[in-house]
Amino acid sequence: MKKIILIIIIPTFLVISNILKDNFELPEVDISKEERSLNFNQSIMNFFSSGQKRLLSNILWIHTMLESDTERVKDKNSWMYYRFKSISNLEPLFYENYIYGGLYLSIIKDDVEGASDLYNQGLDYYKDDFWLNYNSAFNDYFELQNREEALRKYKVALKSPEAKAHEKYLPSLVSRIQAETGGLKEAYVILFNHYNNTPDGKLKTRLRESLYSLKAEMDLDCLNSGNRKCHTRDFNGDLYLSKNGKYEAIKEWKVFRPKKKRKTKSSSSLKNN
Repeated sequence: MKKIILIIIIPTFLVISNILKDNFELPEVDISKEERSLNFNQSIMNFFSSGQKRLLSNILWIHTMLESDTERVKDKNSWMYYRFKSISNLEPLFYENYIYGGLYLSIIKDDVEGASDLYNQGLDYYKDDFWLNYNSAFNDYFELQNREEALRKYKVALKSPEAKAHEKYLPSLVSRIQAETGGLKEAYVILFNHYNNTPDGKLKTRLRESLYSLKAEMDLDCLNSGNRKCHTRDFNGDLYLSKNGKYEAIKEWKVFRPKKKRKTKSSSSLKNN
């Protein structure tokens, strides 16, 4: 008897449910992916991996990529950050998780803090990797404004064989950041080596102008400070001029810094320190 009642009641409720669904508009509930995403407890994942951590990390990676969204986050880590962290804890040598996960967090999700953490974890295992250092340095410098950390990683990338494919701009960028941090002499050495390894052309002409600016800034700062052990000739071999007790370059130059707007320095314009 109970089975007969259930057989009658269940279809009846299904019919009524469909009728109500067709005749009543329910309010739409929009829940962001950040709020409805599911992240797993690391201890539970380690327990159930049963020695198949690489397999589980691959499955989790594919699932994360399929569920990925473009919602940007502010002042917090995205759900994808926690997924990528779970994958890295399961399989620390999963290189693609660091390189692509970091890019996705930094560029798509705007989770620059999470990207930095993921990149740094990857660098614990791939210390000299070009792309991890390069992308992490970019995130540090342009997103987090951490010049020192960015400079350290850019220098590692600069020593990598892969840097050859980026030699048109990477050495200049590194030397500019070096100059920005106050290391004018080291910036000059980096740029001078790049200049010597560059064939004649427009790039070498621009590098020569940058070297002129760097040398002029260092030399004039030295000369105008009253130091006697200073270079008295510019990069082109011309003597610096002395006017009204102040040394000047014979041509205009620009401060060599990675700023979008750089003020032109005239032959007589040098900031007093």
